[in-house]
Amino acid sequence: MTTLNALLLVANDAEAVERLESQFATAGLAEVIAAAAECDVVLTIATLDPVKHAEKTYARNAIIHSLRADSVPLVDRLLSAVGAQKLRPTLAKSPVGRLINSLSATDPSRTFARAYSRKPAKTAGHFDLVIASDTAAIRTAWLLNRRHRATAAFFGEAAAIVTLRESN
Repeated sequence: MTTLNALLLVANDAEAVERLESQFATAGLAEVIAAAAECDVVLTIATLDPVKHAEKTYARNAIIHSLRADSVPLVDRLLSAVGAQKLRPTLAKSPVGRLINSLSATDPSRTFARAYSRKPAKTAGHFDLVIASDTAAIRTAWLLNRRHRATAAFFGEAAAIVTLRESN
């Protein structure tokens, strides 16, 4: 029997924990993916706050990988020093401001992608399935897929599970 290597990217821990707990209250996410794919699954959950996921039902049989850096990178220290994060709410009030926010280094998807690039879940290797659990994780999933480090990337667990069921 083949083994499916799956990666769940969690950028917004508070939102993801609540949603995952309600969706996978009885069975772990790895078990649900294994049933849909009809093979063994090695699930890795990459998150900035691994403590929030440690004893949860959905994380049963999963490897929890911490993206928390030992030291804050130079880019993030500079942005913090100049107060770039304080501009985000003000800019978010207009269409042009939202565009500037999305292109800036303070964008949550760019911040999460930098965190993953510093501490990847696999330094060498390939994931068969990458799931972005929230909008800030989409960029990282897309980059992994684009760089051929993943066979398939999905936004949301439901999309991945439905696709796995349909492919078998």
